[in-house]
Amino acid sequence: MAVEWMAQGLGGAVNGMINGAISTALNTVVELGKGALHATAPDNFEYYMCSFELFDSMHKSKGFLTFPVMPNNIMETKTNLKTVTKTVSETITLFNSSFAPRDISIQGTFGRKLRLLLGVQEVSDVGAGAGFSINIGNTEITPLIKTGYGVMKVMKDIIDTADTLDVSQRAHYLIFHNYALNTHYIVEVLQSSFSQSVENNMLWFYNIEMKAVAPASSILEGFNINSFMGGVANQALAGAASKVVNSVLRKIPTW
Repeated sequence: MAVEWMAQGLGGAVNGMINGAISTALNTVVELGKGALHATAPDNFEYYMCSFELFDSMHKSKGFLTFPVMPNNIMETKTNLKTVTKTVSETITLFNSSFAPRDISIQGTFGRKLRLLLGVQEVSDVGAGAGFSINIGNTEITPLIKTGYGVMKVMKDIIDTADTLDVSQRAHYLIFHNYALNTHYIVEVLQSSFSQSVENNMLWFYNIEMKAVAPASSILEGFNINSFMGGVANQALAGAASKVVNSVLRKIPTW
């Protein structure tokens, strides 16, 4: 009976991997199509993806995280730089045409499940999660396998590093990309909190309050379609593969 149970468990795991591979291919094609529409007309077709990107003073990327799970809530608030004065005979409006800072807040959780991350660049002083190499075409990719807690720690370390000086003793730049609204800003994190409760044990929630101080185009040269589509492909592959990993783990019996 034990041998039969083992065979059934392994058989289910193999079937899960085969079905997962098919699902991964189909999901990738669909996501690439959505991403291509957004890349072609970003103000007409939204794409639900957001990310943090950390740069040093020389504008070299030092850390990158695409959220494997979109935040539960994203809010962007703009206060226009205007002063309205009423005189006896008329109303006078004074305005500033330069960039007006935005308030951005995100809240959410990365869950408890294992997340397979592709295209993630951890900051240099952060230990990597469990990983292995896979070949896609002629490109070797080393994905990271992390729990929701591990993804949260990657985000936390990127945020913390943004408030330090780089090797040149100059400030870092942190960019928040929100492809759903097609906005990309250099941000300063004003407040970040991480919490869990007895009702949500092992489920970490984050709450990040940011101030957008300049458009990302200040340090980035326009929209990099290759980088964006690479991120779309990575997100689709990682999302589908994560489902396979968790599905296989559920099907393999424990002894």
